Amino acid sequence: MRPELSTLIRLQGIDLEIRKLGLEKDELPDRFNALKELMAEKDAEIAELKEKLADIRTRKTEVEDELELESERLKKSQQKMSSVKNSREYQALSKEIEEIKKSNKAREDEILKLDEEIDELKAQVKEKGKEVEKLKKEMAAEKKRISKAGKEMDKKIAALTAERDEVAKEVKPDLMARYRFLAEKRAGIVVAAVDEGVCSACNMNIPPQMYNDLLRDEKLLFCPSCQRIIYALKV
Repeated sequence: MRPELSTLIRLQGIDLEIRKLGLEKDELPDRFNALKELMAEKDAEIAELKEKLADIRTRKTEVEDELELESERLKKSQQKMSSVKNSREYQALSKEIEEIKKSNKAREDEILKLDEEIDELKAQVKEKGKEVEKLKKEMAAEKKRISKAGKEMDKKIAALTAERDEVAKEVKPDLMARYRFLAEKRAGIVVAAVDEGVCSACNMNIPPQMYNDLLRDEKLLFCPSCQRIIYALKV
């Protein structure tokens, strides 16, 4: 294999590893971001529960106030019974008292139901709060992991970049310019092996005469389909 081709293959390997580490680093925050979104959902759920809780408490206060007023009204109506002068007034007052009692019983039942709803909502808020605290711990741990992993990747990338710079010095400027152009256009795959007349990068056939030239390895050749630098894979 020609020396410049061997150098390019080595350079490509380093560049691909740098690219891989860069992509992995970009993906590091994915889980943290997912936890952050989940945290926002939990916060929204808690806010909704608290709003509902506030509405129910307001309703309970209203019913309690109504019950207090109607209980006072009932007391006064019961006191009037002793001063009723005829049966018609007695029946009217009795009916009024029974309606107040019935309404108050409904209010008392509603208050009990509201108390149950309040307790249930408070329990849900408490449970959601525990979930939020757990998420906070997970996010803190994930943040530390991202920082540590990021620093390790940066260290590896720095070492590889230094190695790459040294290898790149061995490549002629015109060939290096072509390498950069192809690396940008072909996702970093610049040099490709040809196996039994087929380019391993684009899977297209190489003309027979070009394949024979590849086997002789007398000069650099380029795939007529994808323009990558090619070499014959010899077994």
